Amino acid sequence: MKTNRRADPKQKLQELIKLPENQLCADCGAKGPRWASASIGVFVCIRCSGIHRNLGTHLSFVRSVNLDEWKPEQVARMTKWGNLRAKEYFEHSIPPGYQIPNEHASVQHVTRFIRDKYEYCKFIPQGMPE
Repeated sequence: MKTNRRADPKQKLQELIKLPENQLCADCGAKGPRWASASIGVFVCIRCSGIHRNLGTHLSFVRSVNLDEWKPEQVARMTKWGNLRAKEYFEHSIPPGYQIPNEHASVQHVTRFIRDKYEYCKFIPQGMPE
């Protein structure tokens, strides 16, 4: 029996987004993210996907979960990371009192958080490999 290998990455992606830890945006907590950063390995909402796009593809390569084609290596990165592991790594050292944005926060606040988190790597654990 011949299998359709092109459908396999999409099917795996659909399985990943159904996991409880991937059902909220990795950056603002909005419900039902339908976008993802294939390079970072997180699922995000449409608003945060626009902010990720503004980071540049060298930092965050944004794809639609439903509309775009996915390469097996991109899905492998999503599998390796996912929102839970990425939050544990990229938000490891958030200082006490730091205001993590929610889905109702201003675009400026969310943008600052996303840049601090992924571009400047302000909160990653020191000496811990990716």
